[in-house]
Amino acid sequence: MLNEDEIFRENYRKIRLICPRCGKEKFLKVPMELTKHSENITTISIPSDFVCEHSFQAFIDKNFTVRAYHKADFEITKIEFYESESKDKEGIITYTLSQLIKNIAEILRASLIDKKMLGGAIFNLEGKVMYSSLPDEIFVIIASQLEQIEKKQPINIKQTILLLENNQKVYSKKLQLKEITLNLVLLMSSELNLTEANSYLEKLIAKIIDLESPKKKIAKKAKKPIKIEQPTNQFWIYSKVNYSSAKDGDTVYIDSLGISVLKSVIVNIDEIKDNPKFEGKIYFTQKYVNLMQGLALTLKDAAIFLNKLNKVP
Repeated sequence: MLNEDEIFRENYRKIRLICPRCGKEKFLKVPMELTKHSENITTISIPSDFVCEHSFQAFIDKNFTVRAYHKADFEITKIEFYESESKDKEGIITYTLSQLIKNIAEILRASLIDKKMLGGAIFNLEGKVMYSSLPDEIFVIIASQLEQIEKKQPINIKQTILLLENNQKVYSKKLQLKEITLNLVLLMSSELNLTEANSYLEKLIAKIIDLESPKKKIAKKAKKPIKIEQPTNQFWIYSKVNYSSAKDGDTVYIDSLGISVLKSVIVNIDEIKDNPKFEGKIYFTQKYVNLMQGLALTLKDAAIFLNKLNKVP
């Protein structure tokens, strides 16, 4: 029988969080399953009153090293974990899939308000977490269970229900969407009986299926989208670029952003090529600006990009 310390070492890692606003510190217990199948940076949303009075986000790699922080400009009410973005085999960000997961997470987040649902999570079929607001003990149990189910193929389990001693219920349901098959996990309140919990689950699934197209959902939910009624080549950032140092690669380092971007998203790349010490407006494609809009809440570089867009230094 494992003691408490042994259980902790087998299932959790402890990371130190530092508030990017006031510098206060606190350790957070993070399930090891969180990054087990992750290839990208994982975002942890920290609500106010956990470390201090500020909400913020921490970005950790698969070794549980904190790589960066972001001051949240929106209210965070519960600790959440999610994959920052997904990429295809060629390393290109699959924006529509990232947006789909984000939209589903918004539905789960909104469902926490009425207290009937106490947490939710999205896993892919390999057991990789894409979003979670589950309590860490429940998260560890479900992540391990999904991994075991995957190993025991060809058994095809569409739904499982766990009844906890406190009468809370954990539903895990395989959900086939247009672009991907997911495992949806919900932690239901003890106030709901099985019939009520199942009805709640079906209504929530109907909302998710109703998303249909991520682009349609974005247009419907966006309150203040960044819309610039100008030609595509009017999305620009003023910066210096030393093209000679990047002529053999696929990316260009943008001084004012402190990041590198693909040459293919820069409209006036030929102009920059002709001037090794370029300084001026760097124009970006509409598609790239849309991508940054979709990632602004979860990726620090995207937030920096939008903050400097079309602004004279």
